[in-house]
Amino acid sequence: DGKGDCTLILEGSNYVSGGYDSCPGIRTVPGKTLTIRGNGSLQVSGNGYGVGIGGNSYTGSWDWPCGNISIEGGTIIANGGWSMAGIGGKCGNITITGGNVTAKGGAYAAGIGTSSSGICGNILISGGTVNANGGGSYSVGIGGAGNYSHGTCGTITITNGVTKVTAKGANISIGADGGGVCGTITVGGEVMTSFTNPYTYQPD
Repeated sequence: DGKGDCTLILEGSNYVSGGYDSCPGIRTVPGKTLTIRGNGSLQVSGNGYGVGIGGNSYTGSWDWPCGNISIEGGTIIANGGWSMAGIGGKCGNITITGGNVTAKGGAYAAGIGTSSSGICGNILISGGTVNANGGGSYSVGIGGAGNYSHGTCGTITITNGVTKVTAKGANISIGADGGGVCGTITVGGEVMTSFTNPYTYQPD
């Protein structure tokens, strides 16, 4: 639980689980940036109603927002708890520029993006291999998910610099479901409004 700008350099195999009750696995405070890089691996999960990497959006004592999230390298597996995102939840911008990233959200949550009632900034994926899966009903692979409370995210941009991006949700792979909201979605320089489910983007 970082209190400022944090850089996590991965070496070897690492396992992190959120603490007692419903803590996120890894987070830093709003207005700061969490950067993950290196050649090692990281398997991280939220506990209960906890986000894997990011900030909780659950009400009361579990409402712990996060700052920006930047993933630059490493092999990362991030799992969210019940109704929580794998990466994101309630946070600032999410940027992935490299690495091999697998993220899975719980029910009503995104793999990468918002939890069921979260808000996140812009999502940029410009490098690496990414596999993002939502959990149960009203989940999305990448974007704004939700059910009774609606997740809201900014723009979603996937560039030609990626190796491969795969996204799968309950009904929608990339975008918003269950009353969720997201901004403009751009893939490979093209603005898009609909996607197959699952959806794979792999530049030539």
